[in-house]
Amino acid sequence: MLDDPTPTPRPADLARLAALPVAVTFGAVALLWMAGFGQTPPETLPLATLVFFGAMFADAAAQALRRAGARGAVALAAGFAAAVPVAVLVGRPTDLCAAATMVLGAALLQAVGLRRAEMVGAMSIYVAATLLANYTLDAFLPVGDWFLVNVGTFFFGVTFTQRDRVHRFGRTAVYTMIFVAALANVAAALSLATPLRFVAVSFFAILASEAADTEIFQRLASRRWLTRVLGSNAVSAPLDTILFTVLAFAGMPFATVTWMLQVITTDVAVKYASGLVTALLLLRARGGAPPAPPEDDGGAARPPRSAATPADA
Repeated sequence: MLDDPTPTPRPADLARLAALPVAVTFGAVALLWMAGFGQTPPETLPLATLVFFGAMFADAAAQALRRAGARGAVALAAGFAAAVPVAVLVGRPTDLCAAATMVLGAALLQAVGLRRAEMVGAMSIYVAATLLANYTLDAFLPVGDWFLVNVGTFFFGVTFTQRDRVHRFGRTAVYTMIFVAALANVAAALSLATPLRFVAVSFFAILASEAADTEIFQRLASRRWLTRVLGSNAVSAPLDTILFTVLAFAGMPFATVTWMLQVITTDVAVKYASGLVTALLLLRARGGAPPAPPEDDGGAARPPRSAATPADA
């Protein structure tokens, strides 16, 4: 058999790799601005927060690098160089930590097999997103006269679809990821002196909503992948929001019934919308086919799964 030829870089991949470091740096600036709506606005983002934010984009960079080859590495380096003046002039030099984490994470994902990179990439996005969501749990953006958007909702909306990516590797992988994310969030909250009430509620809400989503997704095994994603999210998104909002804020002076209804209504809508957008983007990236585990670099080809085959093996 002839060796595979060097892949021809797609213009879209090269453009993505050049734009990602700049976009991530701008994103860090925006994250600091949104965190300013919290009860204790930070002057700068903690280093760990920047690392988690950058980790969310490592998988996207790794996938583009794998297709673009050496020219992709050059584009990524050029993008990082362009991010330097953005950090210095618009944000803070430390904001470059987010872009640097993305580049390092992409390189690490490149070093493992395709199948493992697919799983680890989705898991890293999931864990990082839950950590960022809890970091911004007390920041609310007012939208009009009624809606209040919890900043963390933007991150939690991403977790639902990333977890559904991990379903293809079996229940054990999903529950391991959920438990690791819950423990990581507790450790992060304690390190930031977060009130124990928020720590306990966050841990419980993550386990309850994610377990519900996992079991519903598995029970919809005969349905199309997008149907399974939307069906499981339709339960887990409101469950997570209602549990956390009521248990974390009930009894506080500002947490009136009207306020909680505003938060719950907006959060559920944003989570569901962001999950749908992420799922559609994944389908588009794969030409309309549902995500499936790729072949491992060092093993025999695995038979493809159809959308009607249970994710557990």
